[in-house]
Amino acid sequence: MTNSLSNAKALYIDNKHIYLAKGYRVYRADKNFKNLIFDGKIVDSKYSFLSHFSRLLNRLLRIEPSSMLILANGDRLVSAKKGIFVAKKDSKEYIKTFSIVRGNKPLNICLHPNGNLYFGEYILNGRYADTKRSEVNIYKSQDNGQTWSVCYTFPKNTIRHIHGVFYDKYTQKIWVTTGDRDSECIIANTSDDFKTLNIVKQGAQKYRAVSLLFYKEHIVYGTDTEHEKNYIYSIDRETNTETPLVELQGSVLMATQNQDTKEAAISTAVEPSAINKHNYAHVWFSKDGLKWEDIYCAKKDRWSAKYFQYGRITFPFNAIQNGTITFSGHALEDIDNNIIKI
Repeated sequence: MTNSLSNAKALYIDNKHIYLAKGYRVYRADKNFKNLIFDGKIVDSKYSFLSHFSRLLNRLLRIEPSSMLILANGDRLVSAKKGIFVAKKDSKEYIKTFSIVRGNKPLNICLHPNGNLYFGEYILNGRYADTKRSEVNIYKSQDNGQTWSVCYTFPKNTIRHIHGVFYDKYTQKIWVTTGDRDSECIIANTSDDFKTLNIVKQGAQKYRAVSLLFYKEHIVYGTDTEHEKNYIYSIDRETNTETPLVELQGSVLMATQNQDTKEAAISTAVEPSAINKHNYAHVWFSKDGLKWEDIYCAKKDRWSAKYFQYGRITFPFNAIQNGTITFSGHALEDIDNNIIKI
């Protein structure tokens, strides 16, 4: 059974509601996309104004909310173009608390059980082949996203950018993934809040991960490379050896996991290259992180990937619930800017 909602992007799902974006306005609805209620507007005069124009202009300028979190105190946080925005519990305005000067927006924001928030800079930082890189920062907030400060810096010429920051409930460590050249592909963790960083994997495209999925005995990720075939890998926690689980159709930009059932999903993007020629974005699903099934695909639409973005499927926070998975289409035929639940 499939349910859908057009002209919207899914951001967050809790026990009762799905939060979604229509341009720079956030709404909440019930799980069947009914009873739409205005939640708040993202206050950014320039990009909010531009978001009212055509969908293609939004894609061209990369104008859209990305990740969303609801914090323990009831505040809501979203990342959008050039900023982190926070709405107080009873407010209908998402106010910018951090201006992103380098890059567009982070690929994710990590919420630690103690309430701290983290994100890494996702910046262009030169072309893939360049060896000269600027330093890259990880930022931390200890006051529900109201203020941010640098908690770790990758020195110059070490990485291109940060793909993600993730909390591992099994070890209480924070993990970081980076890219993009072989030496810049790092999977690392910290057990002391970034006073030190322990590199677990480095030095090859098979370690070019964006999102990590955590299990008691292994860590799972899909690779994000246009230079080699992409795979889903598992890393054995005891032996630290990686094992390819399944070959994918394209690079992986997103993954999601149900923390209770351990069910997980990974999506591939249509990122044209000499190696990855597939023209469909796929959703892969697993009950245990080790056995994977291809459950859904959608074709890249006719608009230029260079200017109007890669075809991809994005997941809201808490995407997998009660036997369903919710996701949004982006630059894909028939489901661009649509929310799908299967």
